[in-house]
Amino acid sequence: MFDYIIVGAGSAGCVLANRLSENDRFRVCLLEAGGKNKTPIISTPASTALLIDNKKYNWRYNSAPEPTQNNREIYCPRGKGFGGSSAINGMFYVRGHDSDYDRWAKEEGAKGWSFKEVLPYFKRAQHQERGPCVRHGVDGPLNVSDASKLRPFNDLFIKAAEQLGYPRTDDFNGDQQEGVGYYQLTVKDGKRWCTANAYLRPALDRDNLTVITDAHANNIEWDGDRAAGVTYLDPKGNQHTVHASREVILSGGAFNSPQLLLLSGVGPKEELEQYGISVKHHLPGVGKNLQEHVDATVLRNAKRYQGGPNGITARQVLADTPSTIKYLFTGRGILETHTSEVGGFLKSSKDKEVCDLQWTFLPVKMNDHGRDIKSLMSYGYTAHVTLLRPKSRGHVTLNCPDPLAPPKIQLNMLSHPQDLKDLIKGVRKTRALMQAPAFDNHLAEEISPGEQCQTDEEIAEFIREKANHIYHPIGTCKMGIDDMAVVDPELRVHGLKGLRVVDASIMPSLIGGNTNAPTIMIAEKASHMILQSCD
Repeated sequence: MFDYIIVGAGSAGCVLANRLSENDRFRVCLLEAGGKNKTPIISTPASTALLIDNKKYNWRYNSAPEPTQNNREIYCPRGKGFGGSSAINGMFYVRGHDSDYDRWAKEEGAKGWSFKEVLPYFKRAQHQERGPCVRHGVDGPLNVSDASKLRPFNDLFIKAAEQLGYPRTDDFNGDQQEGVGYYQLTVKDGKRWCTANAYLRPALDRDNLTVITDAHANNIEWDGDRAAGVTYLDPKGNQHTVHASREVILSGGAFNSPQLLLLSGVGPKEELEQYGISVKHHLPGVGKNLQEHVDATVLRNAKRYQGGPNGITARQVLADTPSTIKYLFTGRGILETHTSEVGGFLKSSKDKEVCDLQWTFLPVKMNDHGRDIKSLMSYGYTAHVTLLRPKSRGHVTLNCPDPLAPPKIQLNMLSHPQDLKDLIKGVRKTRALMQAPAFDNHLAEEISPGEQCQTDEEIAEFIREKANHIYHPIGTCKMGIDDMAVVDPELRVHGLKGLRVVDASIMPSLIGGNTNAPTIMIAEKASHMILQSCD
């Protein structure tokens, strides 16, 4: 018997485990389907590429065939084990735009979640190596550091953007988001600083915190309309149950939290009956409102090696060897970067009030989530252009009632016509940037979309055939007070007791940037609300 059971040791679950167990009044149990993830493959930033398709650390989901994208299945990597997706992500520390949170509070039923109200929790989480200011905190568990700047070709991206009139921004989380520059990263002393390192591992010795790994949650146990525990399967298929006297908290993310609710009889009645699952509570919004940052990439070959981009070649490995050896002994060197350190925020058109596009630049040719090794083995460079607030909506449901089966993911990206129009503009702006004068000494042919792709319809077809996403699924257990909301502004599941959802799935709409820092903020705010309710 525990006071709190947390399902999922990811970006949110690690925060909750730490903050709730700080109070020795409470017995806390954390269930995690994966392992402890204590390995150099995760801690070394340059190893990020090795995690994108690694079944030990990644759920490696695929969407259902997507009608809006030529019936392709879209790869949906998700972190598995301690740290969750913060253990395999690109480590960018980005909060989004202030207006995103004001929109939640004013327009989407998320009272108490305006930027002014969430800023203290961003700051509480953060240790900003640059020092404190109005928008940044220090002494928090999550280390935020400047990029290594060890790949000088990245500077050409910034120079190219400035040549085209884009402003320079030194802090994408500052007063001005618009512009280009270096991202700050969740890295400490040259090592990935995921939530497992920041929050969970420092708490593991607490007597009131029990962590169970390789525990695949398959059902919420009920006492009337109250969540009373969680049943899980161990690696041998044996079933175990842990009990909660206060609350069960789901932190499995935008795919797994709605899946567990559905398996437990909470969701749209017609879907549950379709799979023979007894309806515990009809809640039509479970699994709906799925949103994802749709993304297209522009790739170019490069002429020269000297001072140019990177590739997995003997020459490159030889050039990087001294810096690699330095890293092994000091934690400083080329392995402290995964090469993608620069980018920016821009508007698809002048009538946009805030930036609706994001750039992420790589001094390598990256195709198919980095799984195309052949592309990486020659010199070139890549720019992702991401649509930040798409109007398209997807959903998550079950493939079958087997808890070990992956959820059914229907992204429906580009199903709203405006999304395609805005992304076409983004591709055009990105192509112009990629051939700015700054790249003159390196410029070679464009690989993707390719010189033959010029009209809006040709670019649209390229996007339908090649567009992916940037690993930011949200919204499937959305916060709000309307009929499709799953949780209230306190993150309590509507119509039930003792059950909350605390992860990216509660976001009512996408924020303008990467979602890891906002997810950590959500868990910080949630833990504060939970502890306040106990006073």
